[in-house]
Amino acid sequence: MNAPMKGRDMFPDQKARAQMAASGLDAFDALWSLSGDWHEAPNERRGGWSGVSRHKLADDSAIFLKRQENHLCRTLRHPFRGVPTFYREYLNIRRLQQAHIGAVEALYYGDRLTAGCWRAILVTRALEDFVSLDEWNATPGHDEPAQRHALIRAVAMACARLHHHRLQHSCLYGKHVFVRRSPPTLRAYQETDVRFIDLEKLRRGLSRGRVGAHDLDQLMRHTADWTDDERAMFRSVYRQQRAVLER
Repeated sequence: MNAPMKGRDMFPDQKARAQMAASGLDAFDALWSLSGDWHEAPNERRGGWSGVSRHKLADDSAIFLKRQENHLCRTLRHPFRGVPTFYREYLNIRRLQQAHIGAVEALYYGDRLTAGCWRAILVTRALEDFVSLDEWNATPGHDEPAQRHALIRAVAMACARLHHHRLQHSCLYGKHVFVRRSPPTLRAYQETDVRFIDLEKLRRGLSRGRVGAHDLDQLMRHTADWTDDERAMFRSVYRQQRAVLER
């Protein structure tokens, strides 16, 4: 006889639930069984797997459906059994939204534990008008100084706000920072044009200085397309914004 099934179904708000329901995708089983090509090949580790596929809803908006099985992380509350990494990512997305920090938008999180097997789902809205910082830097035509400088300032301000809340991304590479393909107005990138993604490793640190030093070291080492002057500009804007937020 199978062990009883346990699980969670979490929607950030009723609007997200209604949007998913309109496509018949407001239930765990419907999402788990949804067919489609993998957007990213499943990642297998320690007896589990995790993969991402892209789909369209009834209103023609796009979502990313992330599914995983026995892909767990240990927490202070669950040091031995662990919890699905998508559960931690969903909570971190909500944490950033509540702090008014740009992040990918979550529409649903659900999990099921049956017969010792964890299955978890995270649905996020596709960032249709955004590209990774790496892709933006590598796109021909993005060499106009005023626009590049505006973008660098916007990313610096977003990072400053993240670290002001003592939040460490822990994997702050250019591929995990998304920016608008084009600014809403000519050359005028703002902090609101930046989104952080892949937040399963995000954590709260002991000090703002420590989390900032960790993340910025990663970002500087993995952003090869910035010149030394652009890196210096980033650090200057970052320090100024941190000072403003800490007043």
